[in-house]
Amino acid sequence: MRTIPALLVTIALAASLTACASNGAGSTPSTCAAPGAASKAVTATGAFGKEPKVSIPKGLTTKGTQVSVVRDGTGRTIGDGTPVLIEYTLVDGASGKVAQTSGYAGQTAPVTAGSKNAGALGKALECAKVGDRLAVALPQSALSSSGAPTSGTQDAVIAVIDVKKAFDARATGTPQLAGDGMPAVVLAPDGAPGITVPSTSAPSGDETHLLRKGSGSVLTDKDTAVVKYTAVTWQADSTVAGSSWTDGTGAATIPLAKGQIAEGVRTALLGRHVGDQVLAVVHQQGAAYAYVIDVLGSIRS
Repeated sequence: MRTIPALLVTIALAASLTACASNGAGSTPSTCAAPGAASKAVTATGAFGKEPKVSIPKGLTTKGTQVSVVRDGTGRTIGDGTPVLIEYTLVDGASGKVAQTSGYAGQTAPVTAGSKNAGALGKALECAKVGDRLAVALPQSALSSSGAPTSGTQDAVIAVIDVKKAFDARATGTPQLAGDGMPAVVLAPDGAPGITVPSTSAPSGDETHLLRKGSGSVLTDKDTAVVKYTAVTWQADSTVAGSSWTDGTGAATIPLAKGQIAEGVRTALLGRHVGDQVLAVVHQQGAAYAYVIDVLGSIRS
């Protein structure tokens, strides 16, 4: 699984809420990558979710990202901000040889469609459906460390992607009232929380409040939680200590087995339902932090 953000390991959770409705689907992309000659030239055979046999013409090039649907799925449509579980095979367009695979063992962490860290590959997932097998032709520069493709025709990298599962892009539970003296939270249209701590001191002990009540599965110590979070310091000049909504990472994965994460974080999430939005105040290293955590899904270890 993807490495846990260091902030979550070294501190912990909390915050409060606003009562606007949400559907969790992720925002609709303004444009979707279209098929092209390179993506249409890809043949990928074999069972969905298993490593395919991929054939392409050698010396394949592309101008920009192209996406063709090799197998049509019938599941939900992927929007901007949607965490997605995929399996993939990368093929060098110049040689036609397989360069890398996900391993096809269910160990790949979610990719958040449209997130900065996911780059061109994450952008290519937008508008796909769960159950799709995609043939994506990317210019080689799109996979460079800068993540910014250069213009013009380039050698292609082919990604054959099986879209296995999608999670909600935000907490979808019923709004609840937080306790007195808790931070105020205003949600942006995409669900990202803005948190304002009160002028009073933080509670002397850790606290957890439910801001949205979900109806999904219950998190246990055998699960890895899929979440989005924002954390702020509880002090007069409160600042954002970290946010997966704005730092480009998209959804984070948090293993809930004992010893895998800070105990305050673990306690705040254990027993929660998928769809919950959690406000937790956690003290660590002499400071208090307020987090808003959206519980988007779980992956059983």
